[in-house]
Amino acid sequence: MALALRRSCQASCSMSVPMPRGACPVGRAHIAVVCQAMKQEPTSDSFRHRMLAISSAAALALTVLPLDTLAVSGGGGVSESLAGKDLTGKDLRKFKLTKANLRQTNFTGANLEGVSLFGSLSERAIFRGANLRNADLESGNYEDADFTNAVLEGAFVNNAQFIKVTITGSDWTDVVLRKDVQKELCAIADGVNPTTGVSTRESLLCP
Repeated sequence: MALALRRSCQASCSMSVPMPRGACPVGRAHIAVVCQAMKQEPTSDSFRHRMLAISSAAALALTVLPLDTLAVSGGGGVSESLAGKDLTGKDLRKFKLTKANLRQTNFTGANLEGVSLFGSLSERAIFRGANLRNADLESGNYEDADFTNAVLEGAFVNNAQFIKVTITGSDWTDVVLRKDVQKELCAIADGVNPTTGVSTRESLLCP
């Protein structure tokens, strides 16, 4: 194993392409830590054990990534839970939150235009003043979610659950709703959206 790691280090450490701080790929960042340890000759079992410990620690540290570097999984969703995270004011247009755990996540003022939240678990999530234009909220669970002053113009909401939601001042213009869902939302609709100037009841085509 030590020989294999040494060969990997020789190949990786010979690379001279400069990388900006924080932009090093995971594979090279991991090997770089091991390379530092391999500068010494492995003269004992204790050294090899120490080297493997360093390697494991480096791999573990690299699993904790900031939001801006979250990988998108093969299934189309983020690779870790965002439950309870504070994403206030974040621009998330490049992210896919398909089937993500967004329970109690704070999206206040966030830009989610065109973002896929398909099948997301968004119970008690906060979307106050968020831009959800043309976002895909289909099949998601938004029970107890707060959409106060949010703009959902043109959003897709087929099979989404809006149980006990707060929609004061939200704009639902051009959102296609089932009659039963429209009736439930109209029963609690009030206010005017501060961004678009459209009343919530008008946007829902309430009678």
